[in-house]
Amino acid sequence: MNEKKSIITPYTSIFKNLIQGLHSVILLEYNQDENYFLDPKYAISSLMDVEKEQKRNVVNNDTFAIVASRIGFETQKITSGKFSNLLKVDFGEPPHSIIITGKLHFTESDAIKVLTECLDKPSDNSSRIKSISIQMIERYVPMVREALEEIKPLYNDSKEFQVVFQNAELYVNDAENFLKQGKDENAVLSIGYADGLVDALRMAKGIDPKM
Repeated sequence: MNEKKSIITPYTSIFKNLIQGLHSVILLEYNQDENYFLDPKYAISSLMDVEKEQKRNVVNNDTFAIVASRIGFETQKITSGKFSNLLKVDFGEPPHSIIITGKLHFTESDAIKVLTECLDKPSDNSSRIKSISIQMIERYVPMVREALEEIKPLYNDSKEFQVVFQNAELYVNDAENFLKQGKDENAVLSIGYADGLVDALRMAKGIDPKM
Protein backbone atom coordinates (compact mmCIF):
# COMPACT_ATOMS: atom_id res chain seq x y z
CA MET A 1 0.00 0.00 0.00
CA ASN A 2 1.14 3.52 -0.74
CA GLU A 3 2.62 4.80 2.53
CA LYS A 4 1.21 8.30 2.18
CA LYS A 5 -2.27 6.96 1.49
CA SER A 6 -2.03 4.52 4.40
CA ILE A 7 -1.27 7.42 6.77
CA ILE A 8 -3.97 9.74 5.42
CA THR A 9 -6.63 7.06 5.97
CA PRO A 10 -6.29 6.93 9.79
CA TYR A 11 -5.85 10.72 9.86
CA THR A 12 -9.18 11.15 8.08
CA SER A 13 -10.87 8.58 10.33
CA ILE A 14 -9.58 10.37 13.44
CA PHE A 15 -10.94 13.65 12.08
CA LYS A 16 -14.40 12.18 11.44
CA ASN A 17 -14.48 10.53 14.86
CA LEU A 18 -13.40 13.66 16.72
CA ILE A 19 -16.14 15.68 14.99
CA GLN A 20 -18.57 13.28 16.71
CA GLY A 21 -16.62 13.22 19.97
CA LEU A 22 -15.59 9.59 19.49
CA HIS A 23 -12.35 7.82 20.39
CA SER A 24 -10.18 6.33 17.62
CA VAL A 25 -8.23 3.08 17.96
CA ILE A 26 -5.24 2.56 15.66
CA LEU A 27 -3.84 -0.97 15.54
CA LEU A 28 -0.22 -0.60 14.48
CA GLU A 29 1.25 -2.97 11.91
CA TYR A 30 2.99 -6.02 13.36
CA ASN A 31 4.53 -8.99 11.53
CA GLN A 32 6.00 -11.51 13.94
CA ASP A 33 7.35 -13.76 11.17
CA GLU A 34 9.39 -10.94 9.66
CA ASN A 35 10.22 -9.37 13.02
CA TYR A 36 8.71 -6.10 11.85
CA PHE A 37 6.50 -3.64 13.69
CA LEU A 38 5.45 -0.02 13.46
CA ASP A 39 6.76 2.00 16.36
CA PRO A 40 4.15 4.26 18.04
CA LYS A 41 6.53 7.21 17.82
CA TYR A 42 6.78 6.76 14.05
CA ALA A 43 2.99 6.58 13.77
CA ILE A 44 2.58 9.76 15.82
CA SER A 45 5.23 11.59 13.79
CA SER A 46 3.56 10.45 10.56
CA LEU A 47 0.19 11.81 11.70
CA MET A 48 1.88 15.11 12.52
CA ASP A 49 3.42 15.17 9.03
CA VAL A 50 0.00 14.67 7.44
CA GLU A 51 -1.36 17.49 9.60
CA LYS A 52 1.24 19.87 8.15
CA GLU A 53 -0.16 19.09 4.70
CA GLN A 54 -3.89 18.81 5.45
CA LYS A 55 -4.05 21.61 8.05
CA ARG A 56 -7.35 20.51 9.59
CA ASN A 57 -6.06 20.85 13.15
CA VAL A 58 -6.75 17.17 13.79
CA VAL A 59 -3.53 16.52 15.70
CA ASN A 60 -0.78 18.63 17.24
CA ASN A 61 1.75 18.45 20.06
CA ASP A 62 -1.05 18.76 22.63
CA THR A 63 -3.12 15.88 21.26
CA PHE A 64 -3.81 13.43 24.09
CA ALA A 65 -3.42 9.75 23.32
CA ILE A 66 -3.05 6.35 24.95
CA VAL A 67 -0.45 3.84 23.76
CA ALA A 68 -1.22 0.25 24.71
CA SER A 69 1.78 -2.07 24.35
CA ARG A 70 1.84 -5.88 24.56
CA ILE A 71 -1.65 -6.15 26.02
CA GLY A 72 -2.15 -9.59 27.57
CA PHE A 73 1.58 -10.20 27.96
CA GLU A 74 3.40 -10.14 31.26
CA THR A 75 5.27 -7.08 30.02
CA GLN A 76 2.18 -5.13 29.01
CA LYS A 77 2.35 -1.39 29.46
CA ILE A 78 -0.17 1.40 28.91
CA THR A 79 1.12 4.93 28.59
CA SER A 80 -0.92 8.10 28.13
CA GLY A 81 -0.06 11.72 27.51
CA LYS A 82 0.32 14.45 24.94
CA PHE A 83 1.99 13.69 21.63
CA SER A 84 4.93 15.89 22.63
CA ASN A 85 5.71 13.66 25.61
CA LEU A 86 4.79 10.34 24.00
CA LEU A 87 7.41 11.04 21.34
CA LYS A 88 10.05 10.80 24.08
CA VAL A 89 8.97 7.36 25.32
CA ASP A 90 10.59 4.03 24.45
CA PHE A 91 7.58 1.75 24.03
CA GLY A 92 9.63 -1.39 23.55
CA GLU A 93 8.55 -4.54 21.77
CA PRO A 94 5.24 -4.91 19.87
CA PRO A 95 2.35 -5.23 19.43
CA HIS A 96 1.19 -1.65 19.96
CA SER A 97 -2.07 0.25 19.62
CA ILE A 98 -2.81 3.96 19.86
CA ILE A 99 -6.05 5.47 21.11
CA ILE A 100 -6.79 9.08 20.20
CA THR A 101 -9.36 10.20 22.75
CA GLY A 102 -12.49 12.13 21.86
CA LYS A 103 -14.82 13.50 24.51
CA LEU A 104 -13.92 12.08 27.92
CA HIS A 105 -16.39 11.38 30.71
CA PHE A 106 -14.91 12.20 34.10
CA THR A 107 -14.88 8.49 34.94
CA GLU A 108 -12.78 7.84 31.83
CA SER A 109 -10.35 10.57 32.82
CA ASP A 110 -10.06 9.12 36.33
CA ALA A 111 -9.51 5.61 34.92
CA ILE A 112 -6.75 6.86 32.62
CA LYS A 113 -4.98 8.49 35.57
CA VAL A 114 -5.16 5.29 37.62
CA LEU A 115 -4.71 2.53 35.03
CA THR A 116 -2.05 4.06 32.79
CA GLU A 117 1.33 5.64 33.17
CA CYS A 118 -0.18 9.09 32.77
CA LEU A 119 2.31 11.72 31.62
CA ASP A 120 -0.21 14.55 31.23
CA LYS A 121 -3.69 15.42 32.38
CA PRO A 122 -6.27 13.69 30.11
CA SER A 123 -7.92 16.15 27.73
CA ASP A 124 -10.74 16.32 25.20
CA ASN A 125 -9.27 16.34 21.70
CA SER A 126 -12.65 16.92 20.07
CA SER A 127 -13.21 20.35 21.66
CA ARG A 128 -10.90 22.10 19.16
CA ILE A 129 -12.06 20.24 16.04
CA LYS A 130 -14.14 22.02 13.42
CA SER A 131 -15.86 20.37 10.48
CA ILE A 132 -14.68 21.15 6.96
CA SER A 133 -17.89 23.13 6.40
CA ILE A 134 -17.21 25.36 9.40
CA GLN A 135 -13.62 25.86 8.31
CA MET A 136 -14.79 26.82 4.81
CA ILE A 137 -17.39 29.30 6.04
CA GLU A 138 -14.97 30.90 8.50
CA ARG A 139 -12.45 31.30 5.70
CA TYR A 140 -14.65 32.42 2.82
CA VAL A 141 -17.19 34.72 4.51
CA PRO A 142 -14.59 37.41 5.33
CA MET A 143 -12.98 37.00 1.91
CA VAL A 144 -16.27 37.42 0.03
CA ARG A 145 -17.28 40.41 2.15
CA GLU A 146 -13.91 42.04 1.55
CA ALA A 147 -14.20 41.43 -2.20
CA LEU A 148 -17.70 42.96 -2.21
CA GLU A 149 -16.49 46.12 -0.50
CA GLU A 150 -13.57 46.31 -2.91
CA ILE A 151 -15.69 46.32 -6.07
CA LYS A 152 -18.70 48.34 -4.85
CA PRO A 153 -17.13 51.69 -5.80
CA LEU A 154 -16.78 50.45 -9.37
CA TYR A 155 -20.57 50.15 -9.64
CA ASN A 156 -21.68 53.40 -7.96
CA ASP A 157 -23.16 54.62 -11.23
CA SER A 158 -24.70 51.28 -12.21
CA LYS A 159 -28.01 51.00 -10.35
CA GLU A 160 -29.03 47.92 -12.30
CA PHE A 161 -26.24 45.96 -10.56
CA GLN A 162 -27.28 46.91 -7.03
CA VAL A 163 -29.66 43.96 -6.83
CA VAL A 164 -26.72 41.66 -7.58
CA PHE A 165 -24.80 43.15 -4.66
CA GLN A 166 -27.84 42.73 -2.42
CA ASN A 167 -28.23 39.09 -3.43
CA ALA A 168 -24.54 38.41 -2.80
CA GLU A 169 -24.77 39.94 0.68
CA LEU A 170 -27.93 37.95 1.42
CA TYR A 171 -26.19 34.73 0.38
CA VAL A 172 -23.30 35.53 2.75
CA ASN A 173 -25.76 36.12 5.60
CA ASP A 174 -27.59 32.92 4.70
CA ALA A 175 -24.32 30.99 4.87
CA GLU A 176 -23.69 32.17 8.43
CA ASN A 177 -27.28 31.52 9.51
CA PHE A 178 -27.41 28.05 7.96
CA LEU A 179 -24.19 27.16 9.75
CA LYS A 180 -25.66 28.24 13.10
CA GLN A 181 -28.69 26.05 12.37
CA GLY A 182 -26.49 23.04 11.66
CA LYS A 183 -27.38 23.06 7.96
CA ASP A 184 -23.79 22.77 6.80
CA GLU A 185 -24.52 21.81 3.18
CA ASN A 186 -26.82 24.79 2.69
CA ALA A 187 -24.19 27.04 4.25
CA VAL A 188 -21.53 25.88 1.81
CA LEU A 189 -23.91 26.27 -1.14
CA SER A 190 -24.84 29.80 -0.06
CA ILE A 191 -21.28 31.04 0.25
CA GLY A 192 -20.56 29.39 -3.11
CA TYR A 193 -23.40 31.36 -4.73
CA ALA A 194 -22.14 34.58 -3.14
CA ASP A 195 -18.62 33.90 -4.34
CA GLY A 196 -19.93 33.24 -7.86
CA LEU A 197 -21.78 36.55 -7.96
CA VAL A 198 -18.70 38.42 -6.74
CA ASP A 199 -16.55 36.75 -9.39
CA ALA A 200 -19.07 37.72 -12.08
CA LEU A 201 -19.03 41.34 -10.90
CA ARG A 202 -15.24 41.40 -10.94
CA MET A 203 -15.00 39.83 -14.39
CA ALA A 204 -17.53 42.33 -15.76
CA LYS A 205 -15.02 45.04 -14.88
CA GLY A 206 -12.09 43.11 -16.30
CA ILE A 207 -10.77 42.05 -12.88
CA ASP A 208 -9.64 38.47 -12.34
CA PRO A 209 -11.49 36.46 -9.66
CA LYS A 210 -9.72 36.31 -6.30
CA MET A 211 -10.73 32.74 -5.42
